[in-house]
Amino acid sequence: MNKDIIYVRIDEDLKKKLDMIALEEQRSLNNLVVWVLTKFIEEKSKKNEKK
Repeated sequence: MNKDIIYVRIDEDLKKKLDMIALEEQRSLNNLVVWVLTKFIEEKSKKNEKK
């Protein structure tokens, strides 16, 4: 699978919170962000199917 690189600017406080969650879940920050985005898309798709 090809992977693209994206750059995102986020608030310092948000990054600190994401870092803490990633650490608690023994994930990398990148892995956490990909997981969160994947879950968001899955939920969005489920809502669109119900319409």
